[in-house]
Amino acid sequence: MAGEGGNIIRNIAGKSYKEAESITKDASKGALNFKSPKENTFYGKDGGKKFADYVVKEEEEKIIYINGHFYNEDGTFEGKINEPDFEGSVNDVYVCDGKSTQKDKKGNDFVTYNGTELLKENEVNITHEKFANNSYLIHHEASFTGNKETALWIAHTVNNALKNKRYDRDEKTFNALFKTGYSSVDKADKTKEIPTSSNGKNHCFARAAMISVLKGDDDPTSSSYFWDGLDFFTKKDELSHPKFKQYRSVNIVKEHLDLAVNFWSIDSNRAKINKNAIINSIFSTKEYTLKEVTDGVISNEKGVFSGARKASQNNKAVHESLRSTGFKSGTLFWTTFKI
Repeated sequence: MAGEGGNIIRNIAGKSYKEAESITKDASKGALNFKSPKENTFYGKDGGKKFADYVVKEEEEKIIYINGHFYNEDGTFEGKINEPDFEGSVNDVYVCDGKSTQKDKKGNDFVTYNGTELLKENEVNITHEKFANNSYLIHHEASFTGNKETALWIAHTVNNALKNKRYDRDEKTFNALFKTGYSSVDKADKTKEIPTSSNGKNHCFARAAMISVLKGDDDPTSSSYFWDGLDFFTKKDELSHPKFKQYRSVNIVKEHLDLAVNFWSIDSNRAKINKNAIINSIFSTKEYTLKEVTDGVISNEKGVFSGARKASQNNKAVHESLRSTGFKSGTLFWTTFKI
């Protein structure tokens, strides 16, 4: 039995009543005619036959015994299996919906993982080593101030860069791109993994974010490609952060700037990263008109902060500008555009 729109529908070889008429007509070249579902009877050259005569009986639910590491969608580690006579590898990674205890034919209890889905990248099974390393890198980039949404946005931002030839650095996998200069994580930290022994909140956020990408969930970031943390706001010279050098202009939506300024104005938030950090005064919740600063111009009006270095404006090799897409608990996200 299958449900559709709240109604019960019986199937003919997996097809609903909506398709039954054409199926039976095609099968018998018109000899069979679909009758009312209420009567559940077909009439043709062989006389009336009951609907049940044509229904394909559903297969019994089958338990497949598989090896692998199993995680819930929220990132919690559920367990692993590594049995020589089971299918697959213990290095495979599955998302599941918890686990349950069932009985075999002899009445013995055994554990099954519910609703398992094998996680792949580029149609290849992702290894547990790569999954655990990717999750750690997401966790590291989300920093000490990040939350569930920060981790999710970082994971999808990396995935967006992978799918864009301008930003993928000729890499094909999440892990390979993260190991390049695309990420500012220290080299010594780029091989670390989140251990299965940890189901800490922030570790689970990072795993859940990685799972979201591997499952192909919708991108929540409005096509972000990069991100920045506290250091972006704390350079002594107004336009000395690399983003101002790499792009023709840097533009921050007022809503995002206000969130960032208010967030980093809290001493306890800054203390998690750099307690001595001082927010540059150009980043303000108060608007101001265009003015010159060291190396360029800035403005903060009509709902957008904009800063541009003269050198970048005059550099014909610089074609793109940045626009903020969101601020998530300490992290400002960016997309690109051309003027």
